[in-house]
Amino acid sequence: MEELVDRRDSLEGEIKYGKGKIDAAQKRTQILKSLGKTEEAERMSNEAKDWQARINNSREQLAQVEEEIAKVKKPNHEETIHEIQSGEEVILPGNNLEIWVNEDTSFNGRYQVRRGGYIIVPQIGRVIVAGKTISQAESAIRKALQATQLKQASVTLERFEGVSDEPGPLIYLSGEFKHPRPYRVPAGTSPTIVSVLLSCGGWTDRADLTHVKVMRMAANRSVVEEVNIKKILEGNPSAGGLGGDLTLTEGDVLVIPSGAMNLVYVTGRVRKAGSYKLNEGEKLTAYGAILQSGGFNHFADKDGVHILRSMPDGTKAKLPASIKDIEKGRRPDIVLQANDIVVVPEKWFSW
Repeated sequence: MEELVDRRDSLEGEIKYGKGKIDAAQKRTQILKSLGKTEEAERMSNEAKDWQARINNSREQLAQVEEEIAKVKKPNHEETIHEIQSGEEVILPGNNLEIWVNEDTSFNGRYQVRRGGYIIVPQIGRVIVAGKTISQAESAIRKALQATQLKQASVTLERFEGVSDEPGPLIYLSGEFKHPRPYRVPAGTSPTIVSVLLSCGGWTDRADLTHVKVMRMAANRSVVEEVNIKKILEGNPSAGGLGGDLTLTEGDVLVIPSGAMNLVYVTGRVRKAGSYKLNEGEKLTAYGAILQSGGFNHFADKDGVHILRSMPDGTKAKLPASIKDIEKGRRPDIVLQANDIVVVPEKWFSW
């Protein structure tokens, strides 16, 4: 479904872009005719016709994609009726649900169905489950996870009685945690920064693990301690190994600050223009970034691909990166640096 929606959006964008090109070509044709430049006006008029042909082709493809989307969206009412008639009760507001996701345990937990008929899942938001059977709710949660978080999700859901709160001391998570929230310490355990980080669902891509802070009260005064968790996780001897970890106590506030983002950008005639993070030690090339962006869109000029790179003096250098030459081994692919912009221009004459 996601691929179909992306395809639809891409075709709608191409149609809108083509209309703009036709409008510009028609205006240019009129100007050239008024100046008596008949040959140039004729050439511009032919260009407008070419764009109209492209739009017609895109519209035909769009109609096919819309039909496929409609088929996918069409609800299976017979299946719903069969499941309810078979004795399976539907979920109601106020019910308590327990969810297990095999592929990512950070989503596991207990959720209460709110008055609006939904549960709130971290990183996803509201998922409507009221009025659905257990199997239908599992399907709805699975689709929501696969839409933005997981490539594949295996969801198991059970309804239980009672409240989900359990006794135990609380530690408060703040900053670049994936799930910043009060963290309840399991009974019989002595939590440390590392153990909490590894069991609370992890941290975001923006997290700076070199300056993790613990805020606590000592002798009626607020104390802040800073720990380089990155070195500890890497086993760096200078961090003292796990001995450099801190034991946490009830009421501590654990903060992961934001760090600098190493991003590269892809723009132009690609399917999904946007930014991509360069992880430490990772080598991403111009061609690799284009593939991460979904590949080339219609009318992309592979020969004209180039990279805009910021120079120390504040200027930008233009580095040619002909993909055709790279594919044929005539030119090496270019390894990207932070803040590089990969530009895929449009090919003016595609046929």
